[in-house]
Amino acid sequence: MTPLKYAVLGHPNEGKSSVVSTLTESEKVRISPTPGQTTRCKSYVISIESEEVLEIIDTPGFQNPAATLQWFESWQGDESEMVDAFIKAHQQDKSFHHDLEIMIPLQERAGVLYVADASRPLRESDRQEMELLRYIGLPRMALLNCKRENRNFLPEWEAALKRRFNLVREFNAHRASFSERLELFDAMAHLVPEQAAALQDIRKRLQLEWDLRIEESVLGVESLLIQCLRHQVKIPFKEDKPSNPQLEKCGEKYRADLRKFEEKARRQWRQLFHHESLPGSTEGEQGLLSEELFAEKVWELLGLSRSQLAIAGAITGSAAGAAVDIAAGGITFGIFTAGGALLGGLGSWIGGPKLGAKRLPLPGKRTLARENIVVGPARDPQLMFILLDRSLLYLTRLMNWAHGQRNHEHFLADITPDSGLVRSWSERQRKEFAAWIKIHSHPGHPEAEKASRKFRRQVNTWLHSPTTPE
Repeated sequence: MTPLKYAVLGHPNEGKSSVVSTLTESEKVRISPTPGQTTRCKSYVISIESEEVLEIIDTPGFQNPAATLQWFESWQGDESEMVDAFIKAHQQDKSFHHDLEIMIPLQERAGVLYVADASRPLRESDRQEMELLRYIGLPRMALLNCKRENRNFLPEWEAALKRRFNLVREFNAHRASFSERLELFDAMAHLVPEQAAALQDIRKRLQLEWDLRIEESVLGVESLLIQCLRHQVKIPFKEDKPSNPQLEKCGEKYRADLRKFEEKARRQWRQLFHHESLPGSTEGEQGLLSEELFAEKVWELLGLSRSQLAIAGAITGSAAGAAVDIAAGGITFGIFTAGGALLGGLGSWIGGPKLGAKRLPLPGKRTLARENIVVGPARDPQLMFILLDRSLLYLTRLMNWAHGQRNHEHFLADITPDSGLVRSWSERQRKEFAAWIKIHSHPGHPEAEKASRKFRRQVNTWLHSPTTPE
């Protein structure tokens, strides 16, 4: 299948490259606040299952719309030869470099997507560009991109565009969601009737691919939770060294491992949604997803409240806040409490650093007892509720982050506690997840697949229709 072609045209610095980046999910499109950075046409292709289906062409801004329009108005020959004649007449004139570049996809009969920043007043040069495209006569749709959120000039723009374009649509390339991209493909199908069937097929295939990405993301969430739920750190205990620093070292190793697991999952999700340049966390930011997993603020604001955990039947034993004394070989270490500072106040939920004797064979059938410090696996389900909250909040922001939005420093900065998921769940949903935690704490549990199906179905449904953080 030869990919359908659409050229994105407009005045310099109106958001053309942002539109191209968002439509094609490409981070390779160069976007700059400085006008005139795009000087040549460049194509970006949408591929589905390795098949190129749609070519979107980024173009320079109009350079001489008044002079170009005047030339077209004075043209006396065949209309079908008009673009070719303009290129031939001006190919040696450097002052028309941008205008000649714009004519290349028009010469190839590409559909036109004209981008206009409707947050500013309409100018005479805008009318000239519109008239020029009307003269050329290709199927054309105007995209109103209000860059500054000012809609005062929108009626004026709409009136001018409707007189000269087949379709007019609002499209904010910095905020457009996947569903808004699909709506634009629907409009393009109306723009060129002979391409309607092909565009509708592209739309369906894009939707199917998106659904598969979500399914893969759900599997990634469950995999992360299981890995963290069962993780354990064990290091040899040195009797000739102070015990507390060794215990702290083991606890920090445990925390560091879980942070790495979470960042690896985020990196895989970024690859899945073609956002490789976005951060997994943001250094120095105070947002809930930028804060590290074990920050006190995160545990206060995400996951379930103590009463919600109790209602879900998820709090037992030491996880409820009782002191933990770990005995090994007849020695009791009364140093690790749920309110203690050893692991940042998050003590007993990981089971506590403890000593475990391992008997090592020696020649002559003798044995030597070697003791290890052990941290994990997790016992308090709050860790799982928090990890789930963070994973779904991150995925939601990732899925709804338009590729044309390049202010990456804001990616994780403004996610708030009320954006969390698990506290809004029903009691039944919380109990089901608490049951999932207990079941998956034991590898090979006979109810594991049944619990996983319920979990994946619930998360899949939510990711298809989440409340997107603003």
